[in-house]
Amino acid sequence: MLVALWVALRRPNDARLKELIEVVDNRLASIDERLAAAGRPRVGDDGDLGPTINGTLELAEVLQRTLAATHAIKEVDGGRVQVRHPDGTITSETSGLVVASQKQDGIEGPPDGTPFTAGIATWEGFGTDALRSGLVVPLGEGSLAVYSRLPNAFGEDAVQLLTVIARRAEPAVQNAFRYLDAQHLAATDSRTGLGSASAFEEALPRELSAARRHGRPLCLIQIDLDNFGAINRETRSLEAGNAALAEFGERVRRLIRGSDTAFRNSGGADEFFLILPETTREEAKLLYRRLEFEMATPPLGSVDPPVTLSSGLAELRATDAVDSLQRRAGSAQRFAKENGKNQLVADDDPRLPPE
Repeated sequence: MLVALWVALRRPNDARLKELIEVVDNRLASIDERLAAAGRPRVGDDGDLGPTINGTLELAEVLQRTLAATHAIKEVDGGRVQVRHPDGTITSETSGLVVASQKQDGIEGPPDGTPFTAGIATWEGFGTDALRSGLVVPLGEGSLAVYSRLPNAFGEDAVQLLTVIARRAEPAVQNAFRYLDAQHLAATDSRTGLGSASAFEEALPRELSAARRHGRPLCLIQIDLDNFGAINRETRSLEAGNAALAEFGERVRRLIRGSDTAFRNSGGADEFFLILPETTREEAKLLYRRLEFEMATPPLGSVDPPVTLSSGLAELRATDAVDSLQRRAGSAQRFAKENGKNQLVADDDPRLPPE
């Protein structure tokens, strides 16, 4: 039966805090080889906790380094760090021996959810690898927990040492969140909410490689919006064009499946790509018909003539590279544009000139 005590501790004075930081930093150097031998992330050769945890912007690595730092507490046999993203999602990393978290949202703390300074728990365990003690401290809106096979393993010194580690880790976690936000912004087109051109350049080779590796079909659709310039001419407003692009992006996101991805082409304001994994040419045509229906009800931009789609479809061939797949989709799209607009032309269309 679990015996738990949630402990409210006084914040140590500056001299005591400085002493604790020195203890942690000194211990980190001595445990580095032990962690490497155990297959856990290396802490670093300098033993300086601050640069060690802050030495990366990748969230998973920040959390792994934080867990490695907890082994400066000699009684630790394992740990779990959990952080809550600004959008409410939880990321968790573990090392060594851990107990299952009972909290549905992944953040450990008092059962009633109130703020806490630290929590200590002890319980009975059977076997040489059974855990018998736990200690948890807050890390921002998340938590950092460590576990030991020893009964009553953690006292005030361990609490304060773990608190120092959590305080050092928190800025690194926030920097990693900012880095994730920057990556998302770089991968997203600001006007449509679809993927950016740079994201497309990364995604197409990755999806082509995956399709080849698993022997599955893949289709690429290149789209051009017909008569899009009429929106700006009739309304005399760039804002109206931007609103139409945003509406187009929303309709595309509403239509495509979870495995599909859509991108805006940097070569033109009204050009787009759809990457459709595990999709044959005929399946891609069916999806495209649904997109045409989405575009027509109601018409995009409310202009005359209405905004329609001229698109080219290419299915992955055994001999394809990224360039050849994209070239066929582009050739089919230009043929659709130059021969009546408002249509999808596939790469098996007999009207297309030979490559």
